[in-house]
Amino acid sequence: MTKSNYLYGFGLCLLLSACGPGKYYSPVNNRLGTARPLSKTNDVIAVLVPYNFQTLVKKARSDDKDWLTYNNLSLDEMMAKIYTEKHLKELGYRVVNDGLHPKNDGHPNVIALIDTNRDTTKDDTVVRTYQTPLFTDTNGNPELWKTNADVFTYKYVDYKVRLVRPAGKDNELFKCNVTPLSTDFCIAPEHPSNYETIFEGFGSINTEANNSAYILDHLTTAVWHNYPDMIGQYKVYLINQEHPEIVKVEANINKKK
Repeated sequence: MTKSNYLYGFGLCLLLSACGPGKYYSPVNNRLGTARPLSKTNDVIAVLVPYNFQTLVKKARSDDKDWLTYNNLSLDEMMAKIYTEKHLKELGYRVVNDGLHPKNDGHPNVIALIDTNRDTTKDDTVVRTYQTPLFTDTNGNPELWKTNADVFTYKYVDYKVRLVRPAGKDNELFKCNVTPLSTDFCIAPEHPSNYETIFEGFGSINTEANNSAYILDHLTTAVWHNYPDMIGQYKVYLINQEHPEIVKVEANINKKK
C-alpha cells in the first residue's frame, strides 16, 4: 500500500465489521485519585499528547518501510486527544488548547495526560469455517462438501488518561511545549511529576477496525461513560457502528488488572 492510497482511504470505514451491527464490550478500569474533584466552574483543562508523539510523527513522515505502523500510532494519539476533549466538554467542563489546530493560548489549572498503545501480543486471532459444494449430482444437489477457513485478526488497542492538578504555577505541565513534530499539539514532559491525581481511566478493545478515529471514539466513550460515577472495573458494551452507543454496563468482578 502506498501513502497516497492510504491517505485517500483515511476517514472511511475500511472494514465492514467496523461499520456493521453487532455488540462487543470494552474492559474499563477507572480509579479516583486523592486530589480535589473536578469543578465545572473553577477548573480549566488542557489535554497533552505524550512526549513520544514527536518520535511517532517523525517515523510516520519518513520513508522507512514501517512508516504506516507509526502513522497509525500517531493517529491514535491525535484521536485520543480530540475525543478526550470532546467528552470533557460534553460533560460540562471547560477545555482550552483544544481541536486539531489549537491556538494554545489557554491557561489551564488541570491537565489531562493521555496515551494509547497497540500490543500485538494481545491480538486475538479467530478462524471462521464454512462449507461450499465440491461435487454435485446430475440434479445439482451437493454430494461432497469442502471446508473453507478464513482467519481474522482482532487488533488490541488501549487508551489511558490521567487527570492531574500540577503543583506550583511554574510546573512543567503548564508549559505548552510545541515543536515542528508536535503538529501544533502541546506535548507533555518526558517524565511528568509534582502533581496530584484526580482520576485515572483505562479501556481496551480488540477490533478489526483500521480507523484510529473510529477506535478512539469508542474507547473514550467507554472510559468517560457516566464520569465520575463509574469507578472500578466494568465491561462496557457498545454497538459496533460508526457512532458509539452504549447498550449495557456491568461490573467486571472477575477481571483483574
